[in-house]
Formats: sequence, C-alpha cells, structure tokens
Amino acid sequence: MWDSPDRRRLEVSPGFLLLLAVLYWLDEGVGLLVWGLLACAVHELGHVAAAASYGGRAERLSLTVVGAELSFSYCAPLTYGQDCLVALAGPAANMALGGLFFALDWHLAAALSLGVGAFNLLPILPLDGGRVVYGLLADRLDPDWADRLLTAAAGCLVGVLAGTGVIAAACYANVTLLLTAAWLLAGVLRHGGQGGGTGREHSSLREK
Repeated sequence: MWDSPDRRRLEVSPGFLLLLAVLYWLDEGVGLLVWGLLACAVHELGHVAAAASYGGRAERLSLTVVGAELSFSYCAPLTYGQDCLVALAGPAANMALGGLFFALDWHLAAALSLGVGAFNLLPILPLDGGRVVYGLLADRLDPDWADRLLTAAAGCLVGVLAGTGVIAAACYANVTLLLTAAWLLAGVLRHGGQGGGTGREHSSLREK
C-alpha cells in the first residue's frame, strides 16, 4: 500500500483533464465519453467490492493521463490468489455490464464496457492482467524474478504494438494504436522495478 504524504483521497492531474478534453472533442455527440466514463466507474467499483470482501478499503484514487489507480489498505496482507481475484473483479464487472447493455440493444455502450474490461486484461502492469500474471508467477517464483519476467514480456508486447502502430500511422494515418502503445509504455516505465505487490494499486484504462 502506497500512502500519499498529504493523505489526499483524490488526486486529479492536469494530464487527466487534458485527456477528458481530447475525448470530448473526439466524441462528436455519439456518447463515447459518457459511456466510457460509466464503464470505467463500474470497473473501479468492481475492484472496491472485491477488496471490501477481504476487509479492504479504498484509500486513494489518482486520475492521471495514463489512467486511474486505486490504492487499498487491508487489515491483513492478501495472498497472491486473493490479489488476483481483486484484480479480476474490475474486468468481470465490465463484462457483466456489457452483457446487460447488449441485452438492452445498447451496442455502443456494450462495446465500450467490454473494451475497457478486455484491455485491462493485457499482461502489462499496471493493468489488471499484469497483476494477475505477476501473482501467478510470484506464487511460484521469487517475486523479483516474477517482476523481471513480466516487465520483459510487457516490453516485448508494447514493442509489437508500437511497431504495428507506426505501420498503421504511415499507411492509414491512424495513430490510435501508436498512442495506445505510448500509454502502455508510460505504465511499464512507471511501474518497472516496483513489483506487483499484494494489495498495492489497481489500475484501469479510463481512458479508453
């Protein structure tokens, strides 16, 4: 658990406000921003509910240009398996919400919710998929080795995405994948060397 020196429970960076402005500009009235924010809120509530089942509580929410991160405190340290379940609760909430939206024929909202959940399952820290992979590895290997293996795998995946993004930008003038790779790289660099750690931060792409 990482505590803020000033104990603020909510931190909003200028980068996050810029991100919202860009999404609003790209929205063009189709509801991307509203449905996307709803999907992200449900994602975080999934984490909160799962953490609460283990006696945890949300201590801090940080909103930055590279996403949102929840920090939890627990009465007792979580096992790697419990931490994986808390990490998976966010994407699971998105899948449930997406299924509900599809049943209501709200296809755009459903696609955004499922997209948020699926993206967070990528095996890259600080995404939820990275936390799950770290937990599975650290439960069997030395935590430092688990962190190194995950960081190396994440770097390779980001490299592939970046290369594909360059091709897409050059051939189709579409920089979406390139920007996504840059976002993921920022997350890898920020969390590299910190390890997964049980009960630390949970992150999701609120951004997407």
